[in-house]
Amino acid sequence: MNKKATGGINVGTSSILVTFVLLCLVTFAALSFLSANSDYRLSKQTAQRTTDYYEANRVAELYMANIEGLLSKCRQRTDSKAGYFEEVPKLFSDNETITVNEGSDPVTISYDVPVNDTQNLHVCLAVSYPEQNDDALFHIVSWRTQNLDIWDGIDEAPLVDEEGIGFMDFE
Repeated sequence: MNKKATGGINVGTSSILVTFVLLCLVTFAALSFLSANSDYRLSKQTAQRTTDYYEANRVAELYMANIEGLLSKCRQRTDSKAGYFEEVPKLFSDNETITVNEGSDPVTISYDVPVNDTQNLHVCLAVSYPEQNDDALFHIVSWRTQNLDIWDGIDEAPLVDEEGIGFMDFE
């Protein structure tokens, strides 16, 4: 009697196992590609935002250097502190981008430099009267980015329901 042994792994089982392993490898390869592509796009956006910010920062520093030059010339032309502070607003009267606030104490000069479509770099300088030639003509009050987009929250959603219970009330 010749009997064949029927136990063990058949050819069909190994084909299913190889197909399953290949399917897993293809799935992981696709997920890796999508993750790498997403990271690449995020890196490009971050690099562009950083470049835009530093370009706006460079322009803001050029503005500040020009303001310092104008204030220095104004200081040389005037003899008194009162005359100096009267002349400062006149220096920037024809400039649309630079705003002088005479009503504040001290007088402030502010301007905005666009960073991108959604942000500006806002700079505010407090003008000071230099007692000596090497004293500062101004001090930086603020140097920050401002968002131009206004977030529209859901205004029509009530903060409490009909029973007077707040949505975030966990008690």
